[in-house]
Amino acid sequence: MNTGSFVKGMITGAVIGIGISMVANPVDEHDRRRFAKKTSRMFTTIGQIADNVMDVIR
Repeated sequence: MNTGSFVKGMITGAVIGIGISMVANPVDEHDRRRFAKKTSRMFTTIGQIADNVMDVIR
C-alpha cells in the first residue's frame, strides 16, 4: 500500500466523519457563543505572549 494513498484516505474519512457529525449534532447558539468567547480569550492570550516575547528580545 502506498503511504500517500493511506494518508489521503484518512483525511477523506476524517472530513466525511466531521461532516456527518455536524449534520447529526448541530451546534446550538449557546455553544456558538461560548466557542466565540473562548476563541477571543485565546487570541488575546497569544497577543500578550507575543508582546512579552518582543519586549524580551529588544
